[in-house]
Amino acid sequence: MNKLENQTLALAGILQSAALVDQLASKGICHSECSGASLGSIVNTSSNVFDIFDSKAELSVGMSTLKAVLSKKTKSMQTITFYALSLINLEKKLMKNPALLNTITAEINTFNKQTFFEITHTNSIARLGELYKSTLGGLNPRIMVKGEQLYLSNYRTANHIRALLLSGIRATSLWKSQGGKTWHLLINKRKILKTIEAIEKSASPSDNLAQS
Repeated sequence: MNKLENQTLALAGILQSAALVDQLASKGICHSECSGASLGSIVNTSSNVFDIFDSKAELSVGMSTLKAVLSKKTKSMQTITFYALSLINLEKKLMKNPALLNTITAEINTFNKQTFFEITHTNSIARLGELYKSTLGGLNPRIMVKGEQLYLSNYRTANHIRALLLSGIRATSLWKSQGGKTWHLLINKRKILKTIEAIEKSASPSDNLAQS
């Protein structure tokens, strides 16, 4: 697995978080398997993309969304693109705030030691959502999520959205650790699209790793 393939998968993780947030805000539900994978990435401290997302199914929403965004096939991607870019900017601010980063890291470590529930359990999502709200939610400009008020005002949905935004921050950190930079999205657009195509043709992302 080369650097561009690692970056592409991590980038898909960012777009997946953004897309799932949009699904929840507009429909009140989201892709369950991809949501579970994104939420799980928050508490997975590995720096290896394949330790975090180990199958295409877990990134299916992210891969299809990334392809649509880069291909500019539909205007419906504008909101998701806004969320993704906002997450990238928010992660940059987090990296400049060591105290806040330490707080989040410590809470995630505590979560891993104390949790008695699956990552997709309401209690786990509520805890992750509160972590986002009490830390990153205080940084300006805040990420303003657009959608139906019926869903946005729902306590569980709001927690889920915040938890997924936190997963987007995690994916951004992973992307940057693989050498990802915002300007790559313009310069390497065609290369990224070809990489997506190659990954989609393989049985799973880890197959590419085995062949490297």
